Formats: sequence, structure tokens, C-alpha cells
Amino acid sequence: MMKRTALFLAIALAAGACTVAGEEEQLENTIRENLSNQATVLEVDLTRQDENNLTGYAQIREASGREGRLNCTATRSEGSNFNWRCSPAIDEPTLQEMETQIRQELANRAEVVEVDMRRAGDDNHMEGHAVVADGAGNQLRLDCTAERTEGNRFNWECNPQEGGN
Repeated sequence: MMKRTALFLAIALAAGACTVAGEEEQLENTIRENLSNQATVLEVDLTRQDENNLTGYAQIREASGREGRLNCTATRSEGSNFNWRCSPAIDEPTLQEMETQIRQELANRAEVVEVDMRRAGDDNHMEGHAVVADGAGNQLRLDCTAERTEGNRFNWECNPQEGGN
């Protein structure tokens, strides 16, 4: 009887593990299929955080040839269904693109000496600074922030640093 119970328990645990692995694989395939409409999907990898949440990433190559990483999350909605979202990670090319955009816009108003942005807490926020100079060489440091909007674009702003310099 003891052997039979142990065998039954082992089978039940193995079946449960297959279901969990199956859910992860199925969700990875769903993400891969959806993202393939926008880019070449190189890899999708999700890790279960708990019964209802998974996190991971997708590695993609855009038509332009640029490779990027998307950070993905999935949350169980009902039964075996998951709501998932993959957002571009703020990586070095993304930071450089934001710095270029800020530099170009500020150059319409002043000489741009420096722009330096970094990821701020998550993949939806950046922070940093810009230094601009007037015709007389006076410099002003600006605090800059950027926040992701719908459509994966960033709204940004740069304002004079508290204290004026």
C-alpha cells in the first residue's frame, strides 16, 4: 500500500510539473507568434515567479537589422489564460537614441554641451541631465526625464536644475 501511495504521489507531481512547463512553453510560443508580425524573434524565455505570474524576455531583430531585448511579464487572468506584455528594455542603443533626440531638440534653442541619460527604475522611465550654453558661454544644467507612452515612444522634458546651475 505504501509503495502504491508513493507511486501515485510521484505520478501526480510529475503531471503537475508537465502542466506548469506546458503553460510556460505555450505562453512563450504565443509571444513568439505575436512578435513575429513585427520582427524576427530570436529567443523567448519565461520563468515562473509563482502560480499566477511569469517574467522573462524576448530577443528580437527588427527589419532594420537592429537587435533588441523586450522584457516580458505575464499574469494569469482566468483559468489557464494569461495577459502578457513585452516592452522594449532600456538598453544602450535606446539611451543613445533618447540622448540624440534631446540633443537635436535643445540645439534649436542653445548650444548643447552634454546630454547623459540612464534607466530610472524600470523600462518605462529614464533620467539624466543636459548642459546647454548661451552665446556668451554661460552654462546651464538641466534635469531631464523621459517616460514611455502608448506605442512605446518616450515623452521627455528637461528643466533647469534646482539652484540654477
